[in-house]
Amino acid sequence: MNRMTLLVLGLGLSLRGFGQIARAESQSQPSWSAFPVLMYDSDIGLGIGGKGIVKNRFHSDESFDLILFGSSRGEQWTVFTFSIPDFEIRQGKRYPLAFDFSVEYDKLLKSNFFGIGNGSRDNKFQFPREFVKIEADFGRAFTERIIAQIGCRYARYSSYRYDPEWNTISSATPGSGETSVTGLFGRFRLDTRDSQINPGRGIRLELQAERNAEILGSKWRYSRARLEFGAYRKVFGTRSVLASRFWTQHIDGDAPYTELSRIGDSWTGRGYKADRFLDKAMSLVSVEYRYPIHKKLGGVLFADAGRVWPSITEFSLRNWHGDWGLGLRYYLENFVVRFDAGFSPEGMRIFFNFGQVF
Repeated sequence: MNRMTLLVLGLGLSLRGFGQIARAESQSQPSWSAFPVLMYDSDIGLGIGGKGIVKNRFHSDESFDLILFGSSRGEQWTVFTFSIPDFEIRQGKRYPLAFDFSVEYDKLLKSNFFGIGNGSRDNKFQFPREFVKIEADFGRAFTERIIAQIGCRYARYSSYRYDPEWNTISSATPGSGETSVTGLFGRFRLDTRDSQINPGRGIRLELQAERNAEILGSKWRYSRARLEFGAYRKVFGTRSVLASRFWTQHIDGDAPYTELSRIGDSWTGRGYKADRFLDKAMSLVSVEYRYPIHKKLGGVLFADAGRVWPSITEFSLRNWHGDWGLGLRYYLENFVVRFDAGFSPEGMRIFFNFGQVF
């Protein structure tokens, strides 16, 4: 990871001239934020690590974002992201060109697989899984609110030491063992939010289309279409926010199980185990009431409901999986620290992560 960090730092230097063109209308002041982590998560156990962001170090409105994390259940998680201009700096501004690049590595000794389908049964079988993801995209804001992006993504997955006698995951499961995917994507976004880090008002409507092909070692060919809508409104004064989200997506073709639509983790159904429900299509509704507690500390009450289908054409309002919960937010200048406790008919889950869920 150190070599990769140096490589991308060098990329940032070489793109300094690029930043003179790509920067937003007004340049921000240099800043940084860092947060050490000692926490417990239901899926990964006791963890230690940290996150840090440096912005505008080379006076091109760029940002370098790094997460280093390890846990008692064997997770090793590293994420590096480089953006020019930075996401928050360019929010609500018109710009001719932006570039984002990220590398993520995650190894989890105790991952889950419950089968495919909305009625899959809970189990306690766990096995090691790891992946590496590399993603890069270029974007343009045609107006302060209308943004388009095109990019590419490569991901490699490894699932191993599972037992076929579990009658869940086996060598016949799509994507078990070693596999990789390579894809091109395009995004279109209407975004009137006042912030990407902690929005208090506005809407976000994003459409994404992705095509994965049999290149660079990938053995899969499928398409993904995704629609996500979020709305934010200040209530009971100027600091409390009511936030809502609707997210639906559909996969056409044959995809590995690691790429399927899912309900269950810290980003979707927060009362369920990670990857609890998998299939080609999914829909999810989430509502959060975010309120201040003291200075940088805030609280949240939330509810999620979602389900999966073999195809989005089978959409119905029956048999959705719901959860509710509460959490804490710690607001730094450049990111949000998040702690959530979710409750569902299958029990309680505790999650710690960075950034608002939506």
